[in-house]
Amino acid sequence: MRTVLLTIGSTHAGKTTFARQLAQRLPASLVIDQDLQARFLLEHYPDLVPTEGPNQIKHDLTGWLIEKAITSSFETIILCNANTTRTGRKQLLNQFPLSTFRSILVWFDLPEAILSNRLTHSKRDGREIRGESSYYDIYQQQRIEPPVTGEADKIVRLRSPEDVEAFLDHVTDSSHDFLFDEVSTD
Repeated sequence: MRTVLLTIGSTHAGKTTFARQLAQRLPASLVIDQDLQARFLLEHYPDLVPTEGPNQIKHDLTGWLIEKAITSSFETIILCNANTTRTGRKQLLNQFPLSTFRSILVWFDLPEAILSNRLTHSKRDGREIRGESSYYDIYQQQRIEPPVTGEADKIVRLRSPEDVEAFLDHVTDSSHDFLFDEVSTD
């Protein structure tokens, strides 16, 4: 059975770094990162990107990439973005047939002190941000709806950088059986 893994968390929680590290451990995997898509669109097609409201072109691009990934031979698809609302997560996961995919939500529930420190010391250039906002502004506006039982086949809650490392240390192959047997969740 194939796996779709969806990250949840605030800006600077480590979702992109995690997705890249996970993909390195899983040779038959693909990362779909909305920050990369936003950056690409703003750099190459700025006139198509809305200045206010949802970035529908980015969401449409994500949908197209998901469609292509589903029909590919990738065993694991890693969707990397904030995924702050249950409704948004459901819309993403509904694209993956239950007969073919099992789903895992990886919730980066890091303490505010860690996130604040990361924001303060960030070296990211912010090219994916629309308008005059900063990462700090985005962080202040983000409200994560915590995942609930039944939202996915498995929910993994990471509360510290050590939890992230422990999770990645358990990744040995693309079967993901370890997630359903060994990793504790809340």
